Amino acid sequence: MLLGYTSIAVTLLIWASFFLSLKGGANSVLTPADIALTRFLIPAVFLFPLIYKARNAIASVPKIYLIGMFIGCGLPYLIVTSSAMQYVSVAQGSALVPGTLPLFVTMIAVFFFKQPLSHHRIIGLSLVISGIALFLYSSFSVNGDHANNTLIGSQTLGQLLFLLASLMWAIFTISARVANLNALVVAGLISFMSSILLVALIVAGVLPSYLYEQSVTQWPFNELITHGAIQGVGAGIIAAATYLYAVQTLGAERSAAFGSSTPVIATLLAIPIFQELPTLNSWVSLALICSGSLLASNIFLKKDASLDYEPPKRHA
Repeated sequence: MLLGYTSIAVTLLIWASFFLSLKGGANSVLTPADIALTRFLIPAVFLFPLIYKARNAIASVPKIYLIGMFIGCGLPYLIVTSSAMQYVSVAQGSALVPGTLPLFVTMIAVFFFKQPLSHHRIIGLSLVISGIALFLYSSFSVNGDHANNTLIGSQTLGQLLFLLASLMWAIFTISARVANLNALVVAGLISFMSSILLVALIVAGVLPSYLYEQSVTQWPFNELITHGAIQGVGAGIIAAATYLYAVQTLGAERSAAFGSSTPVIATLLAIPIFQELPTLNSWVSLALICSGSLLASNIFLKKDASLDYEPPKRHA
């Protein structure tokens, strides 16, 4: 149990650091493609032996689920989140992705897998929707105060991109569950696929890259090391293993409950690092989204959270 609690604590710190790393990248000369390189190349190299060993199991997975995992956790997801972080604070970004995940997972489960909605989950998702609405209302109010405001202000655009990222992560969650592959195999496969596509897009000039356009002597190595440690080693390898171990030792519902505190940890860390002081509306929105996510995770029920949503598993 002690190792389980240690694992979930490490996972939460890595998840929170992931959003801090995105914010640091948004404030630097590095482009979203450069951040993606630090995220995918390291796990692609280190986990390739696992990918090769599991090649037969991977080949048996329906292509639709492989595509869903790639879109929801691979290069498309990271490009969306990296772009969104240029417009919003760490508090909003960290709340809108993991906080709204239960909303989109439930929507997919209800509409595509015909899963029933429990009363406590309806209450929890209502709180999540209220928090999202308050975030959007606040940004519209701020944008409305500017004379040269556009149809969609920059902050609202960032929030909408993060909601899209949350939907993508929900697609990944369900696709990975139905695919039923080892967590590290999934992490390595997504990183390998993303690395190949990313390098091709950079070389073709589709995605701008500061690293590709500048000489090696001009690279910000301190930033690259930091992003590589947090994005590549942390989020790409360690978090996948520690979260899986936490679920196995503490249970799914307890691990999900701890996961809902990620936005709070990220927000508190962003105060001294980026001097981001959330407004009262942001704190209220954060509280609504986190508490709603907590309720929707089934932590207050005796049964395990995983039993409330069970898509059909594929058969070999």
